[in-house]
Amino acid sequence: MIQYKFFDPHPLLASFVQSIFLVDHILEPGEGAIVGQYPPTPQHCIFLYIKEKFQAKKVNENKFKLRPKAVVVGPQVTRMELTVSHDYTVAVIGFRPGGLFRLLGIPMEEIFDDGFDGLELMGPDINELVERCAEMKSLDNIHECIEHYLFGKLIKVKELLPVDKAFFHMLNYQGHMPITRVADLACLSLRQFERKCKERLGLSPKVYSRLIRFSNAYRLFERSERPNWSEIAYLSGYYDQMHFIKDFKDFAGITPTMMEEELKRKPLRFQKEIRF
Repeated sequence: MIQYKFFDPHPLLASFVQSIFLVDHILEPGEGAIVGQYPPTPQHCIFLYIKEKFQAKKVNENKFKLRPKAVVVGPQVTRMELTVSHDYTVAVIGFRPGGLFRLLGIPMEEIFDDGFDGLELMGPDINELVERCAEMKSLDNIHECIEHYLFGKLIKVKELLPVDKAFFHMLNYQGHMPITRVADLACLSLRQFERKCKERLGLSPKVYSRLIRFSNAYRLFERSERPNWSEIAYLSGYYDQMHFIKDFKDFAGITPTMMEEELKRKPLRFQKEIRF
């Protein structure tokens, strides 16, 4: 049995937090370890493993490694595989573009393409949060606990700048807004905007736009029982199959049809309920 809960952020948090997403999964009798794919998304996150820690590895690595209680994920461009063998509850704090930078105050290039121990980046209170969440009786109580933790961080969050608002437009337009137009909205020259993008998102504007489109396509795929790849490509804003397949290879490491076979073998769908 699996239960999802998606919460929009409290108005006080909405300038840097995009969502709080909770998943509670109770394994059926006889159900073994579950493996799932987690391709890159444009959303920076903090994952809180409340009941059971996950094991994870990049697709080009051989061994799974046990993840900490809290994992900070910034700019990601490589597909991950996650596995869990017990009942689990996971909370995902999803940040608005530039939001994790504003909270941590470190360039996102420093936490590029990996999961980092929340204890090292956030301090011991992040593990204390996980322990408090484990004592909660419902997903709603866990959500309240996480919001209370985030309220305590408001004093640390950097000011919202026009460049951050420009990033929001990139996401809202699903990566299709011309970069020169986004730079104008940020009140920056193109070169200045590219530097800010690297600092606050960890990626160039072009790669970030491609990642938005790919992630839209991948999440449509996870929601489809019988995916129609041409329709998914069209709905995600791809105007030819060549660019669609290239992005899939670059960010998922395999072609769309190969990913379809992977999902049959490893059926856990981590991203179908995510909304940006």
